[in-house]
Amino acid sequence: MQRRRMRFLRDDSGAIAPLIAVALGGILAIGALAWDLSRGFALRSEIEAAVDAAALAGATQLDGTTGAVARATAAAQGALVQNAQRLAGVAEANVTVANADISFLQDLTTRTAYTADSDANFIQINLAPRSLGLTFGAFARVTSLSVRAHAVAGYGAAICKVPPLAVCNPLEASEPNFDADNHVGQSLVLTVPAGNQNPAPGFYGFLTVNGSSSGNLIKEAMGRNPPLAECYGKNVEARFGNVTSADAYFNTRFDIFGQGGTNGLTGDPAYAPSQNTIVGIKANANTCGPNNVPEPTNQCPPAGNATSPMGLPVDNGQSASAGGIGSGVWCASAYFARNHSSIANPSTYTPQVPSGATGSGWAAYGPSGGAGATSPTRFQVYNWELAQLNNQITRTFSASQADTTGNDKDFATAQCNKTTPPAGPDRRTISAVVINCVANPPRPNTTVPVISYIDLFLIAPAANQAIYGEIIGATTDTSAVGKETKLYSVRLYE
Repeated sequence: MQRRRMRFLRDDSGAIAPLIAVALGGILAIGALAWDLSRGFALRSEIEAAVDAAALAGATQLDGTTGAVARATAAAQGALVQNAQRLAGVAEANVTVANADISFLQDLTTRTAYTADSDANFIQINLAPRSLGLTFGAFARVTSLSVRAHAVAGYGAAICKVPPLAVCNPLEASEPNFDADNHVGQSLVLTVPAGNQNPAPGFYGFLTVNGSSSGNLIKEAMGRNPPLAECYGKNVEARFGNVTSADAYFNTRFDIFGQGGTNGLTGDPAYAPSQNTIVGIKANANTCGPNNVPEPTNQCPPAGNATSPMGLPVDNGQSASAGGIGSGVWCASAYFARNHSSIANPSTYTPQVPSGATGSGWAAYGPSGGAGATSPTRFQVYNWELAQLNNQITRTFSASQADTTGNDKDFATAQCNKTTPPAGPDRRTISAVVINCVANPPRPNTTVPVISYIDLFLIAPAANQAIYGEIIGATTDTSAVGKETKLYSVRLYE
């Protein structure tokens, strides 16, 4: 008996069973918790995806126009997108985003609330919590989880394939939100600040290129097509101040290669000039343009020989050496007398319209001038001349206009760089950003807000650091230049 008792006491078989019994409860609890947590993570993924999609849908409507906030709210609440949620205590065929969940912001830095449709730049959604009942949470005395979601999205516009050029609002005091559509056909003379002079209305400055203030990059981008990989959105980094030879590179658009080391670019298609290079500058066919470019005339009729070539002028009486905006009235009669002498009065002339064009008369060649305009715009005349050069309508001028000596000529077709340019906007049209230089001085390497975008037709080559343009209108994705340069994007920020 004694021996049997000792054998029993020494027998340890099955001793691990109690440990397994104790551990099994913990394993089951951990498994249950993992089950509940996985459902919680899945619910969070569902509502985060739904809120992200709702914010993006809402952001597509934030274009700054009347009713943008109302449209964005409706879009975020399911007008444009649907996302189901199946795991919360109450499943939703489309996640409900309440009005109280939505807010609109002007910017993300200060989180300033919007005040009007025009400054609602971001939509923010803080979704009310969704509850998930736990299957095994009772083990830990937890019966439910509360899951939240947050998203911020914005609608952005930018212009791309453009020179790094910022225009100081020429009417900042009276029109702080400059709308170029109100000034179609008016000439715009842009100059650079002298010395330590602060930028002011009518000035222009440069922008950084790919984040760099390099003068070499800027001057190349002023003339190159496309002008390096750069887009400019609602905020731009300024680089005001002189850039040596920027004029020279800009003027390759006019087939002028005799300045600033650009003579080596005559075989480069990235610097191919415009199709119509009549600018009133006499040049020999064996040269690549004059070294000294004169300012365009502002007189009507202009001084000088009445039969010599004439380029497009700025508006009558407008200073060609001081920045500012003109009246929209220019000496069309003198230009036509010099270059299209068979047409006595361009204001009453009805031009042929090439096949495929929309509209009739001068309106088929671009936006018509605003109030006070007494003739076609310079941009309309330019496009009409292009149609002649491309043999789409009857020609009223020769491809080269001789002066009274019959030697030097002003050529309508390129004589220097005859390569074919890459696809893109016409080389004498550009889009540019407009900024308020008084309210937001563009100091070197500072970021300033953009108030609008503008399409410009280049009247003449840059001279003495002045740029001469005519306003085509506001840049949109359907405007004359904007259809090539304006891009819209919707982005999720948070």
